Amino acid sequence: MSSAPEPARGVTLPRPSPATLRGGAALVGVALAVLTASRGGAPGWGERALYDQAVSRLLPGVPRSADLVLVEVDDRTLEALGERWPLSRTTWARAFHALALRRPATVAVDVVFDQPGPREALELGEELLAALQSSGLAAQPAGAALVAQLEEKLRAQDGDARLAEALAESGAVILGAAALTDDMSLMPALEDGALGTPLPIPVDALRLQGRGLAGSIAPLRMAAHGSGTLNMLVDPDGVIRRYPFAVGVGQQSWPSLALATALRLMPEQAEVLRRRAALDDGAPLMRLPSPDWLPRVSLGDLLQADPASVGLDLALRGKTIFVGVTATGLHGQSTLPGQVAVPGVEIHAFALDNLRAGRLMRSSGPVAWAGVLETACLLGLFALLCRRIRTPAGALRAAAALGTLHLALVGWLAADLGWVMPLIPACVGLTLMVVVDSAARTEELGRQRGALRKLFIRYPQTAPGSTTPPAEPR
Repeated sequence: MSSAPEPARGVTLPRPSPATLRGGAALVGVALAVLTASRGGAPGWGERALYDQAVSRLLPGVPRSADLVLVEVDDRTLEALGERWPLSRTTWARAFHALALRRPATVAVDVVFDQPGPREALELGEELLAALQSSGLAAQPAGAALVAQLEEKLRAQDGDARLAEALAESGAVILGAAALTDDMSLMPALEDGALGTPLPIPVDALRLQGRGLAGSIAPLRMAAHGSGTLNMLVDPDGVIRRYPFAVGVGQQSWPSLALATALRLMPEQAEVLRRRAALDDGAPLMRLPSPDWLPRVSLGDLLQADPASVGLDLALRGKTIFVGVTATGLHGQSTLPGQVAVPGVEIHAFALDNLRAGRLMRSSGPVAWAGVLETACLLGLFALLCRRIRTPAGALRAAAALGTLHLALVGWLAADLGWVMPLIPACVGLTLMVVVDSAARTEELGRQRGALRKLFIRYPQTAPGSTTPPAEPR
């Protein structure tokens, strides 16, 4: 009679050692750092809120500007002019003529004149003028005077021509433009596809890419000194942390309004400015300005002021002027870290200040991989310390000390060098390693207590002062 087969015994896998578990926890932290580096650098997963608080409350803000001035189309301007937005080309021509009288260093305009002004009345007047000239009445004295008067009125009513004359009179105006992207595609693309001279910056290295360019109409672009894009980089939470100094379109790179203005102001430093603008894939993190850092002048006050006004002349002469709309409900809702919405023209202004002063903050490329190395070294050091530490409390104190050192290093690099390295991956790795180490130590301590308990049961000891001999083992 054959015997029944014995039931198969389960295979028991060896339990991972505490060192292996700590190594796995450390790898999680390093993997998070690598993920942050591969996605463009800090602030990465879980770090945006911490970064916003640090950059808005702890880092020193950009000091008040001495040579930047904002000429704003505010509520008072619209009320004084009796106009609605957008302003007429005739009003813009008056504004740029008034600015030209003050001899500013440069005028950067956060406006795109992508459509011609109204021409219905002009076309009717031109037809009437052509009829007068073809009828022969222009050869008579009265007809010639009528033709001259009509030509003068047509010239006065041609807002685009008057605006082009005002731009040429200044000779230092940078007009706004736009790279056509998914969130900015309403404007028509330029037929010639160019804004001037492209930048010598590799297109593939830029963070912001567009499929086309939009800008002001050709007569205005030709009269102005140049153009710069107005695009912003908005994070998924609606906050603007980076400023794109350059944008790639096709096989060419084009400057932003801030970079185009800086190149106009400091042509002798063009190479340095372009090198700074190319940092962090052309869109470095920004240092925030102090409250009320930018002096303001209402466009309505500029148009109504006496041309001989000394105060206005002192406020504008030789300054870099940014022109944009700040009226309620008209400016773009651009939210900065830790701040309320601000007009986009102010962001271009302090981006220029960041660029020329070298206050740019880097987080991608070599800085991001340096963060990966720092995270790996920190977690590796804690793993070595855990081999010598004998208690869970000691491991917790070591982790707290290393975490404090990591926080101080990240803060110092951001404040002094402008290097923004990841903070969360190392903290996550340390936390997981502490948890794993504490669980392993607690389990080991439980096994030792169980072994001692079995030992005392098998070999019981006589209590002190007792005369009862120990029982014989069975």
